[in-house]
Amino acid sequence: MIDRIFAAPKGPELEAGINFALTHGLDYEIPTFYHVENLDNRQEEVARYQGLLKGFQGILSMHGPIFDTNVVSLDPEILKISRHRYKQAIEVAKALDVRYLVFHSQWTPIYRAANATYMWLNKVTDFWERLLEEEVKDGNLTIVIENFLDDSPESIQTLLTRVNSPRLKACVDIGHINIFSQLSPIDWLQALGSQVAYIHAHNNGGALDSHDSFEKGLIDMPGFLNHLALLPQKIHLAIETSTLEGLANSYALLKPHLAVQQEQFGAKSFLI
Repeated sequence: MIDRIFAAPKGPELEAGINFALTHGLDYEIPTFYHVENLDNRQEEVARYQGLLKGFQGILSMHGPIFDTNVVSLDPEILKISRHRYKQAIEVAKALDVRYLVFHSQWTPIYRAANATYMWLNKVTDFWERLLEEEVKDGNLTIVIENFLDDSPESIQTLLTRVNSPRLKACVDIGHINIFSQLSPIDWLQALGSQVAYIHAHNNGGALDSHDSFEKGLIDMPGFLNHLALLPQKIHLAIETSTLEGLANSYALLKPHLAVQQEQFGAKSFLI
């Protein structure tokens, strides 16, 4: 079932996105710390968000760095800066009392083609076990690993099973699935099961990661949302659109499915 809804607009209308969350009683995903310049200026950025979020009573999530990071790189210099960026993101998340911090899996089909999948899994398992022990053992922060280039849930599923920590869960991005996987979003949910804690929901035409509104694209959003609303487990859903208009339109399309959920599980099933 959909436990909480996060407003996660990716566009430049930062204050408007926060105001949308406040107005509609939603939680909020902080979008700007995947830019490394904001990690370098993190003290100023944290202070800025503390001002913008004054009076906000919901739960915060946050997206970590995306591009050019590889925490299990064979190049020691790339390895060093990648891990440094991840630790910076965790520092920011703690300062802002973020509950869910999103990192991409950084798996690509290249590993399979190079017969290096198990080597990658061994290295990334060791990385997350060490990082969770050193940085995330205490407090309320949970890391969620998001699919990007992943063509199947297998690598994320294996990683989470190996680490076996309540502090490391899956974030299923259905827009990425639509581009990079032959499986459906429902197939991914079924494969990952209770490992799924968080969903990035948006639509696209199957070629570009455009983060369109729910009604614009090839994904059967009514079918997916209805399936999600009727799941027995609690899952957080972030509406991760490129525009504020897309966020508003998607939220409007989501509401009927929340009503179906309330009919199935009762009013207490939806907590925002």
